[in-house]
Amino acid sequence: MEEYIQGFVSTSIVKTLLAPLERYKLIRQTQDILTLSSKEKMTNFYQFLKKTISNEGPKGLFRSNLTAIYMWIPQVYAQYVFYQNIKQATYDKDLLSMGLCATLCGITTSIFSYPFDTIRVRQATEIQIPGQKRMYVGFEETRFNIKIESGFFKGLYSGFTVGCLQTLLFAYGIVGLNSLLDGTTPYNQQLAYLGSYALIYPIDSVRRRLQVKSILFQQEASKKQNLWEKLKFNMKEWSFSWGYGGFLAHNVRGIAMLLILEQVNFESLYKETQNQLNQALKY
Repeated sequence: MEEYIQGFVSTSIVKTLLAPLERYKLIRQTQDILTLSSKEKMTNFYQFLKKTISNEGPKGLFRSNLTAIYMWIPQVYAQYVFYQNIKQATYDKDLLSMGLCATLCGITTSIFSYPFDTIRVRQATEIQIPGQKRMYVGFEETRFNIKIESGFFKGLYSGFTVGCLQTLLFAYGIVGLNSLLDGTTPYNQQLAYLGSYALIYPIDSVRRRLQVKSILFQQEASKKQNLWEKLKFNMKEWSFSWGYGGFLAHNVRGIAMLLILEQVNFESLYKETQNQLNQALKY
């Protein structure tokens, strides 16, 4: 349990610090399907900072971060609970079983955390336009509005099957690239992560778009018979600008997370805080 708490605390601190990059990435992935005029769209991070602070204040940079923290509770806990069992059942040193282990862990975790992710994405991608009322304000209000629009499962799990495909490709991409780079550089794991995510990033963009699509579009997409047809339907208007929109911000955020986690000893920080709390409780 202590490992779970440490993981949750460290994840919350680091991702909160980098939350503006995450919101910018989500907006870039989805802004061309939202009802935005050309002057409201953003093409770089500076524009995002300027417009967000002007329309929403500095707190707008961190919009949806509280929901993200809610999401990390089941996400980190599911990893903590299921990882060892899945590893014992599937893990071996060959690439096939390593990829299977990572895929099952990712999908199992998503089952519990995905509704939070959809709520987070709806909140993050709703840009405040002066004079217009927001639909997705608090956690409960956002959940209720999504349920009214699309139903509980269809709304909150929109894009989940695409997410499972993304997890599969990402897991085997990391395992394969890590194996290829092994021994060539001390940063092979980090490079494997970045390389694998670069390959599946357009699929992630499709999933994000599904999470914020209009009701009519979702109804049209739901008529498609299988996952491949749905992917083709969503990719028919594919362009580099949205397929890889926010990709640089994602990489900057990922590298910054790695650097912070390497430099800050969260385990000792957690234990020191715990010791101080225990001392305070004695008096």
